[in-house]
Amino acid sequence: MQSVSDLVNSSTFIFIGTVLELGASSVPFVPPNEKLITARLDESLRIDPVLGDLRGKTITIAVNSAEQFSVGQQLVFFTNSWVHGRGIAVREVAHMEPGQSNPVAAVVAQLPQRHLLDRLQDAQAVVDASITHVDPPGFTLDQHDGLWAAAHLQVNAALKGDTPDVFYFPTAEWPPWNRMPRFHQGQSGIFLLHIPPPGTVKEGGTLPEGSLIAVDAADLQDQSQAPQINQFLAALK
Repeated sequence: MQSVSDLVNSSTFIFIGTVLELGASSVPFVPPNEKLITARLDESLRIDPVLGDLRGKTITIAVNSAEQFSVGQQLVFFTNSWVHGRGIAVREVAHMEPGQSNPVAAVVAQLPQRHLLDRLQDAQAVVDASITHVDPPGFTLDQHDGLWAAAHLQVNAALKGDTPDVFYFPTAEWPPWNRMPRFHQGQSGIFLLHIPPPGTVKEGGTLPEGSLIAVDAADLQDQSQAPQINQFLAALK
């Protein structure tokens, strides 16, 4: 059995649920079979907030075998999203007794700090700054380009790395760019700026070579987080 920490890291949809039916499906275009069960969601432990409040909703779960479950059984389900639309279906990673829910919730609560630590470690520059103005993206024929806008900075303090005066962020309204944060003039805080992943800078694209980017919600932190960020950065040295 994997540790609670490993299970949380490998699961994006974690909840306490009560088994309703074996071999059943609550999603119209997922036909019932012996590797499906349905469960009522009793408590969310790790679920994307965009899905809203799912308490009381019926979730279809793809499992190795429905025979290992019994109707009325309550469990902590570690799963990953599969289908959203006219119902929710997920794929099981593991399950455990509900008495283990407190350690699971504790690990989930630590995820934002762990994610911030990862982003700080990866960042090429961390600055306390404000955005003075934003240049819209240039023209490109690449229909998959991120349409990168340039945010110009007034830097108050450099907490890590150099002191860049501009960074780029995507404005495209198609995946994966549409899930990334947008920035605007007057915004201030602590910016975590990163080297673009390989393949992001393309000939004829709107992201210049040598640029730094911010593409994660954690890449802008409130200035009140400065003491914690400085502690993390000191620990990373």
